[in-house]
Amino acid sequence: MENVFAKIAENTVKFNLGDEEEWRILFEPFYEEPSKDVGVIRDERYGPAERNRLDVFFPLSKEAENPVLLFVHGGGFFSGDKGWSEKCWANIGNFFARHGIVTVVANHQLVPHVRYPGGADDIQLAREWILNNIASEKYGKGSVDKVILFGHSSGGAHIAANLYAAGDPKRVPKQAIFPPVAGVMFFSTPFWFDRTRPIRQRTLRQYYGSDAEEPLSPLKLDSDKIPVYIGTVKWEVNEAVNAQIAFFNAYRTRSKPPGALPFFNVLDKHNHLSNILSIGTEDDSQSKLILDFISACVAKVGSGGKPSVSASRL
Repeated sequence: MENVFAKIAENTVKFNLGDEEEWRILFEPFYEEPSKDVGVIRDERYGPAERNRLDVFFPLSKEAENPVLLFVHGGGFFSGDKGWSEKCWANIGNFFARHGIVTVVANHQLVPHVRYPGGADDIQLAREWILNNIASEKYGKGSVDKVILFGHSSGGAHIAANLYAAGDPKRVPKQAIFPPVAGVMFFSTPFWFDRTRPIRQRTLRQYYGSDAEEPLSPLKLDSDKIPVYIGTVKWEVNEAVNAQIAFFNAYRTRSKPPGALPFFNVLDKHNHLSNILSIGTEDDSQSKLILDFISACVAKVGSGGKPSVSASRL
């Protein structure tokens, strides 16, 4: 893969509209073949909108109470798909299911066909679908108490808006986060936006109704509830890295106990998209970190006094 890393280093932080296809084509030859030990169910509907569909990749084993990973793709709020190609984003589902993790790869609605908070509402519907379905044998016997959320770029922004209400006083949760979340990973997520970019201005107006700063004020964090992984890369676009640093600083001012920090990682050799594309290739620098984070989150379930949904149903 040295030619791929050389191409990334040559381009550094350059990432323009349409470049994502070039990177996908570069990575696809390196994906491992689908495992015979992984089952797949595609296009399950989780909500009323046409794009409220998801795929489930699960280990074909007799194990129960498996961890669950919900992956939400990026695409600048206006593009992207769970089935970007035959191999992508199946690379994520296949890889994590091969490691014993039930993996849900979900679509969400895109502008101009959705308005705020539609993306956050889609995440909520997908989480509720997981709560009601993932424990069945059909979907790999996942644990509803071991659900980790994984958002890339704008997919992470929708997860953040769902969990933290995005600073919107009209959407402050009235109860503890439900369904339960064992951990959340934000990769290259634009918690704040560069409104000087014309394409971003247009997208924000379509989604939020305005490109003003007010809808994107600092997130309201209850940081002792959910372990957080903030992931960025050596060659990150300015908007995303500035947003993640701002989120990191907002997190530590709201953390419990005061000053506690999230896990923050800068991955070498990669750009805004390539670290996610690398999952399921011989380059395991990103996937190993994710597996370690998932293991740490799962180990905490039941050990820190967290309520158990599955136990409460007995």
